[in-house]
Amino acid sequence: MPTNLSDHVLPWKLAQSGQRIQGRVPLICIPGLELDLLDKEGFAEAELSFNCNKEGRCFVRGHVKARLRLACQRCLQPVDIVVDTQIGLELVVNETEIYHWPDSCEQWIVKPEETASLWRLVREELLLALPIAVSHPLGECSEAEIPDLIE
Repeated sequence: MPTNLSDHVLPWKLAQSGQRIQGRVPLICIPGLELDLLDKEGFAEAELSFNCNKEGRCFVRGHVKARLRLACQRCLQPVDIVVDTQIGLELVVNETEIYHWPDSCEQWIVKPEETASLWRLVREELLLALPIAVSHPLGECSEAEIPDLIE
């Protein structure tokens, strides 16, 4: 059974030593996400590899997955959304470095001596992976469950 993922880490130090981290974050502890969850039990699981290339550029690769119970925006009944998203981030010290990376790269701005929150990273990746409108697959909401919004 995976252990809980550490929240605060030194990403640059992890990358320079080629560390791999995996663990779980209780859904109730993910800031900003817990308000939308209908079932606050469960975990998001993360597997992250920190490394640097030959040019000295450091990055994080991995994935985050979770089963989130949210309200369907059509019928307002619970729907389980399974999120399994890939992470690919380049570590940068400040915003000016962003322009030196290809457009296909996403950046994580953090100074080498600063700690960063992995729980916040997990939250952001989960939120980015959610559909724009959370709903059951087409045809799975019964008409009796769909609220009559026009009176």
